Amino acid sequence: MKPIVRFAPSPTGFLHVGGARTAIFNWLIARKLHGKFLLRIEDTDRQRSTEESIRQILEGLNWLGLNWDDDIVFQSARNDRHKEVVEDLLANDHAYRCFCTPEELESKRLYAEQHKINKRYDGTCRKLSREQISEFLERKMPFSVRFKIEEQKTEFTDLIHGRHQTDLTDMDDFIIQRSDGTPVYQMAVVVDDHDMGVNLVLRGDDHLSNTPKQILLYKALGWSIPQFGHLPLILGKDKTRLSKRHGATSVQEFRNNGILPEALFNFLCLLGWNPGQEQEKMSREEIIDLFEVNRINHTPAVFDEQKLAWLNSRYMVEMPFDQLLFHAEKWCKDNQYSLRPDEEERFMFYLKIIQVRSKTLTDLYDFLKIYFDSPQIYDEKGVQKYFKKEGVSELLKKLRGTLSSLDDLHFDAIDKLDGLIRQFAAEHNLAAAKVIHPLRLALTGRTESPGIFELMHILHKDKVISRIDSAVDYINNL
Repeated sequence: MKPIVRFAPSPTGFLHVGGARTAIFNWLIARKLHGKFLLRIEDTDRQRSTEESIRQILEGLNWLGLNWDDDIVFQSARNDRHKEVVEDLLANDHAYRCFCTPEELESKRLYAEQHKINKRYDGTCRKLSREQISEFLERKMPFSVRFKIEEQKTEFTDLIHGRHQTDLTDMDDFIIQRSDGTPVYQMAVVVDDHDMGVNLVLRGDDHLSNTPKQILLYKALGWSIPQFGHLPLILGKDKTRLSKRHGATSVQEFRNNGILPEALFNFLCLLGWNPGQEQEKMSREEIIDLFEVNRINHTPAVFDEQKLAWLNSRYMVEMPFDQLLFHAEKWCKDNQYSLRPDEEERFMFYLKIIQVRSKTLTDLYDFLKIYFDSPQIYDEKGVQKYFKKEGVSELLKKLRGTLSSLDDLHFDAIDKLDGLIRQFAAEHNLAAAKVIHPLRLALTGRTESPGIFELMHILHKDKVISRIDSAVDYINNL
């Protein structure tokens, strides 16, 4: 039987990397075994669910390349169906109406606590006669609906953790429908998974305690029980659950930080899954081919942001040039930068140089700013080390004079620029570095950049001289 899996996020915030990993693993199962990957938005919490969160979740899944099959199911649109199934459970004596008020339930809880007895619901309304129920309904007394637990235990084989058994003797007859007529999570999930044909549920460990209740519902309704698998948590480096205090935790944040979708996809696949080989950078097709549920670890995975940065840098360096150009051109368009025809060849050369230096798209964009924008601020350490040295202003003025006397063609040859700067330094009895470092700071505002001679060629005469002039003005005002 081909697997039908689903990803069912609640739209109460951004797509967390833990949720993204769950979606990826489900997607891999479906693509590996030619099944279906379905998407359900669990938006029954109307107060916390937002359209913006739905948009962010869908955008995040699309950005990661997780295409889903069939139409999106919105849980909130299925309330009538949930109620219908609750009525079936009531009609078949698998559930009962509970007329206990919140105050009465709290009183029962306190009594149990004081007398050190089991705190489970005492079944008061389970014992009501038909006449009593009819009377309460006639009086329009509010009620919730509880599932009637008849079994002593549940057992199932978890795809990741193996055999799992739960003792039900201390479990409440749990509520499946609130007093306002809305279903609780357990009820809605079981109905929706059944109706969508889901036969394999792979989700986080935090849902493990829900599974016994859901199995009871499946049995009572006479429906086929899907396979269950529960993914261990993702931890921060301090081995606590990954949260905002560890840094970025949402797909959108990593996207904003310049991480590539293929790098984050690859990285999240390796969080808790062992491909059975040492190679870590893998294409989507290779991962699909290697993926097996039985290779998912049963212990939590640690989110190593340094490893993600390393993996992303590999993807950046090996990115096909046409893809790199696409990112650069989009950034230029978004920021209203344009090239003159005579700049295009040098710009392409610059892209090839900065590609190997860019660990993220953010790095790439920062390097692009060097090309288009004169420095507005200068690196503070660089200012202290190079601009505040005695005679630097005069040195840059003299260099400006030398460069302005050259024709434009001189800037087309990197080796000529190299020779000129070194000759200029020698004529002033200086090591070449004494000229190169303040010149780099003047041209870029930074102490590190692509090679200075390549940069002079790329920026060309007018930009080089203009930036030296600005730096001299800045130094003179220190």
